[in-house]
Amino acid sequence: MSNRSLVALVLSLSILTPVMAQITAASAANAEIEGGTPAYVKEETPEQRRARVGEVDPGTNPDPKAEFSRFGKKWKIERYEREWAAYDAAPGYVRPMAMVNFAFEIYQQNEKYVWVWVPTQDELAIAAQAPPPVEQRSKFTEPQLAYLRRVAPEFMELTPAPVDKVVRFEASMKGLPQEGSWRNSAAFADMNGDGHVDIIAPPERGTRSVMPAIFLGDGKGTWTPWGAAVWPYLVQYGNVVAADFNGDKIMDLAFGQHLTGPRVLLHDGKGRFTDSSNGLANDRFPTRRVVAADVDGDKDIDLLALYEGPAPGVQIHNSRVRAYINEKNGSEWRMVGASKDADLVSGDWLAVGRFNRDKYPDFVSSNHYFQRPETLYTSDGAAKWKLVDWQDGVLVPYLSVYTAVAAGRFGSRDLDDAIMAYHRAWPADVEQEFVKNPPITSLVGIDRISFAGKIPTRTPIMRFEGTRPISGLAAADFDGDGKNDILFTRHNPREAVLLLGDGKGGFRRATVEGLELLENPNYDINIGDVNRDGRPDVLVLHESNSESPFGKQNGAIRFFLNRGPAKK
Repeated sequence: MSNRSLVALVLSLSILTPVMAQITAASAANAEIEGGTPAYVKEETPEQRRARVGEVDPGTNPDPKAEFSRFGKKWKIERYEREWAAYDAAPGYVRPMAMVNFAFEIYQQNEKYVWVWVPTQDELAIAAQAPPPVEQRSKFTEPQLAYLRRVAPEFMELTPAPVDKVVRFEASMKGLPQEGSWRNSAAFADMNGDGHVDIIAPPERGTRSVMPAIFLGDGKGTWTPWGAAVWPYLVQYGNVVAADFNGDKIMDLAFGQHLTGPRVLLHDGKGRFTDSSNGLANDRFPTRRVVAADVDGDKDIDLLALYEGPAPGVQIHNSRVRAYINEKNGSEWRMVGASKDADLVSGDWLAVGRFNRDKYPDFVSSNHYFQRPETLYTSDGAAKWKLVDWQDGVLVPYLSVYTAVAAGRFGSRDLDDAIMAYHRAWPADVEQEFVKNPPITSLVGIDRISFAGKIPTRTPIMRFEGTRPISGLAAADFDGDGKNDILFTRHNPREAVLLLGDGKGGFRRATVEGLELLENPNYDINIGDVNRDGRPDVLVLHESNSESPFGKQNGAIRFFLNRGPAKK
């Protein structure tokens, strides 16, 4: 504390002392606290409270004469009437008497009073005797520096313990293209009604083909291009989902199209598709990710679409996550904003889950806007959502972009968790005298967000040094033990990583055999039980990384049958 600050503090305390004496006397006379049960300025977990107040908790109605050790210093806690307070200081601080220009850190408050931390006279005397420090200023604000100190311990490796188990996969690509440029996300569905699961792939990117492709399955992992498929128009690359939009028990298709917007094609069951995009075609919403879900509870399948991000000549100034409500049996669609206009959110990944206990779906989104926490949304009625509080970077950390996402039951019986992959970068210009650089400054990882408690909580699953984000992630029971697992693709080293869930929110890493990835990028992992053995099989679309966009493209569609677990 500088001498100038010390003088100001002593002066402010001398002015406030008579008021404190009156309030202290009134406090001793009251068994109950006027204004209701005090709380901190925002909800906090027991761990967060302990980090804020220290190991010895002063309690709900602390004695104003008591001294508390906190962060190596001694404090008292004084109480003031809030009607005289000014909340114009840094977050978490207050000027208890607005006419005195000195702020104190808030301990707790209710409707009538605010309690603040005040240094003891001993601490003031120690500060007065100390030589004035050389004042140094950081380009970062004190709240920013405090956040960096808080998050720095996460910038280090985190690896789940290994488990003595192998999950084996077998390549089964007969009939699938092993060239081209395939990206974003495909779908599994029985399109020709023969009882076998088929693959629906979106059009290739940047090649001669601008038509989707359907590969009919035989239930054993062999595939045949469906030559009977007839499309009403060209489709841009993106993702595809299969659902029965008009209630005729035949699978239809919806496409997220790069720069063009979502489209719905109804299917006659024999390979002929007809456009049914009234209400979609006039909303030119750039998206490469749509998901199907009944968002308004009327049992019709609707769509959610995510903004793919800024592009030349394209500006979106309102909802960047949109719901399209299915009306008149899939013949008309009505747009509803799923995110607020001010929410900056974009990317290529979107997953639906059950994060609260109403009957409407919630969702988790990627976000390619750096430092933007708009990723988690819970339902607030039919076709309405609200953004989950990111808890000032505790739940959804800053310094990040968020990529592949998934949802599933990992630690709760009735609620899903959100699984979020990220790339996190430490600021390169942090002055070392204020905050030391952590062991890793460019980090890739996965977090689990649980909604089972009073407030959502985040648990890190895995972290490693890297610059290329995770671009494929899926949640399913891959080893057949009845508990959901996480499978994701990693770039360096290039591999598929399988984390087996224990049903309580914990994970151990298993060995993966037979699931070989190309060096080419992939943008998703699609899963489906093709041979109906109860095990999720895996489909990966690889984009071409060929230098010539008009020559031979070296991407591929690769499919792997899950042959189950074995001991290592």
